[in-house]
Amino acid sequence: MINYRTYSYEENEHLFGPGKRLLLFTQGCSLRCKGCVNQHLWEFGVGKNISTAELVKLCMDTDGVTLHGGEPLDQAEGLYGFVKTLKANGKTVVLFTGYLYKELNSIQRKIWNLSDIVVSGRYIEDKRNIYLQFRGSTNQRVYVHKGKYSNYKIKDGKTVAILRLSEDGVMQSRGFRTDEFEQLLKEIIKTNEEH
Repeated sequence: MINYRTYSYEENEHLFGPGKRLLLFTQGCSLRCKGCVNQHLWEFGVGKNISTAELVKLCMDTDGVTLHGGEPLDQAEGLYGFVKTLKANGKTVVLFTGYLYKELNSIQRKIWNLSDIVVSGRYIEDKRNIYLQFRGSTNQRVYVHKGKYSNYKIKDGKTVAILRLSEDGVMQSRGFRTDEFEQLLKEIIKTNEEH
């Protein structure tokens, strides 16, 4: 079983990887980087559980999965079977992890090695740069492995933020938010509170 917070289908290459992807936010993170935008995903065991079989079904009409967090590799035992099954079905894997390869145990390394694209390194607030593809700080690295994306080129120099408002009024923001975007969010929230 994998403990997760939420998932969605995304087609935003700059943030989540090429093609139509299942974006899975795992729940729980032992790294807890200062300034992390996903602090609500740090606590372990408070998410929902999903089986490998259920996740594989969710990915069948996609190019693959993007594993985000929290820290996906903190759940390596549960994720390994899922990633292995996806790869056997011709799907791709994009892995976001705060870990460096040298810090990984054997099962975490298997997931890393099966992934098509790995975004690695802790977020460092003092090195924040919102104009990097996939990364939030300049110390983070992108590794493109052999396979479907072996010729993939990183496209730095722009930023992307996605704002969604559900029918029941819940606002969700993903991506790299500029100061102007943050100001817009504050104005929206203030206006909403006044009504």
